[in-house]
Amino acid sequence: MSALSGSQLSFSSPVSRSSRSPSANARLPGLLAQASVVASPVESAKSIASFFTKLRSASSPPRHSEFYLQDELSVFLVDGVLFRVHRFFLQRESDVFRTMFVCPPTQDGPDGLSDDKPIVLPEVTVAEFEGLLKFLYDGGTSPSPFSTAEEWVRLLSIATRYGMERIRARALHELEYLPPLDPIQKITLARKHDVQEWLLPSYVALCLRRQPLNVLEAVELGLETMVLIAMGREAVRDPGTLKDFQDARQPLGYEEFMTDIVADVFGEMERFQVLEIRNAERCAACKRSEGSVFDIIQFNSDSTVIQLQEQACYVCCFELIWT
Repeated sequence: MSALSGSQLSFSSPVSRSSRSPSANARLPGLLAQASVVASPVESAKSIASFFTKLRSASSPPRHSEFYLQDELSVFLVDGVLFRVHRFFLQRESDVFRTMFVCPPTQDGPDGLSDDKPIVLPEVTVAEFEGLLKFLYDGGTSPSPFSTAEEWVRLLSIATRYGMERIRARALHELEYLPPLDPIQKITLARKHDVQEWLLPSYVALCLRRQPLNVLEAVELGLETMVLIAMGREAVRDPGTLKDFQDARQPLGYEEFMTDIVADVFGEMERFQVLEIRNAERCAACKRSEGSVFDIIQFNSDSTVIQLQEQACYVCCFELIWT
């Protein structure tokens, strides 16, 4: 026994891990550091899962705040046709779609997850939705994804309906540079899609052109606008107006000067509201019984009614306004 070396005795002696490495426990996670605490199997499993979750978080790269997309596909029903597309583009462009996707699901579950329960888009045509998707998916690959005014008008329609301001602005911009729309088309589209900046220039163009309105144009514009256009045409051709233009000392061009004249004609009309009374038999003012009869309301600057003429024909309505 005396022949055994000290190193052999040291090797064979039981030595604890803590005596060999005093700082080992300090480097271990809390799960191992608290090994002396007796825990239930469920608690132990939770602790182990938490440990590995923290370990993965520490070792995984961070997610980009904007371009780490967690997108879903949704099914839409448009005029009897099913579409299945990404939500990301739609909710990026529209608060309407964004709200649609966060609405609480019904008892049957959320809409848009299957063909049996699609999201229905009422009053949207297949061509409009196709155009919108083409713009969203392909719009960045070419300067202009559409080549005709009709396609941009369809895009303007659906973008206006769903509050897509960026796409609406692009459609309006493109429509200005394509083969130009005539004034009648612009007025019609401006009324339908609330493009106020198109109205006055179109009114001016109709008032300044040599040809009067034809029957089809008058029907398209409606009786009230037709009468205002006629009054504007008379105003810009009035000898007094022409003399005022010649005598004007400010450096205004002819069209710019006449724009102010036409604006006065149409601006005055904004203070009146004409309501058709279909069951009236005759005009209360002139007693004529031909044509429609109307109530006319006049407003002052704070929108309160200051004058009311009941059951007047169109001739009497405009005489009342302009006299």
